[in-house]
Amino acid sequence: MADSPKKNDLKFLRFSSLGVQMAILIFLGSELGKYLDEKYASEKGIYTAVCVMVAVGMSLYQLVKALPKGD
Repeated sequence: MADSPKKNDLKFLRFSSLGVQMAILIFLGSELGKYLDEKYASEKGIYTAVCVMVAVGMSLYQLVKALPKGD
């Protein structure tokens, strides 16, 4: 049987909010990296790169965790 419209709306809201969470997490990671680069005088922006990569990893983990399990 097909899912009810209300159940489909809840799935849509859950995954749309996950996109916003991912964007905010990556943004905060980049800002933290910029702050650390300025504080510790990193010329190549290594802290920014590391923080963004960690934030992307955390975002992907959240996405995989939220996906429905396949039967």
